[in-house]
Amino acid sequence: MWGNDVRFHVFAVGYMAPEYAMRGYLTDKADVYSFGILVLEIASGRNNTSYRSEEESFYLLDWAHLLKEQGNLLDLVDPRLGSDNKEEMMLTINVALLCCNATSTIRPTMSSVVSMLEGRAAVQILVSDPNASNNEMDAMMKHFESTLEMNTSESQIQTASSQDS
Repeated sequence: MWGNDVRFHVFAVGYMAPEYAMRGYLTDKADVYSFGILVLEIASGRNNTSYRSEEESFYLLDWAHLLKEQGNLLDLVDPRLGSDNKEEMMLTINVALLCCNATSTIRPTMSSVVSMLEGRAAVQILVSDPNASNNEMDAMMKHFESTLEMNTSESQIQTASSQDS
């Protein structure tokens, strides 16, 4: 059932860890990456990707990293959530960013994530692996975009053929 559903495939691509998308390595750390993306979506109230044209593309993780660099990480938070506890929201977003590290070995384990979210462990400092290349991330984005284009074409063909029947 899921194999034929184009929407499910497109949905899943945006949650794939870089090592899985590029080399097919599926580990527990790939699940941690997906969890981080999901937490960013919940906190921001936005989809992780929004693909229209190249100029209008939106990647939630890129936006989160930009806001963190600018010191405006709370700008990521969906205003509908209210601003009752900014400290908890900062902790949550920082944990999500740790989970979304491009290098799997730097990502925390899921048990560490739970400990950080529960306040039983300190939130680690977000470290980017100096050996992780931007080329790998660029390649992953190109893979995502080409998969999305291919699935959109398949969907259009399926729609056209069902209208002909």
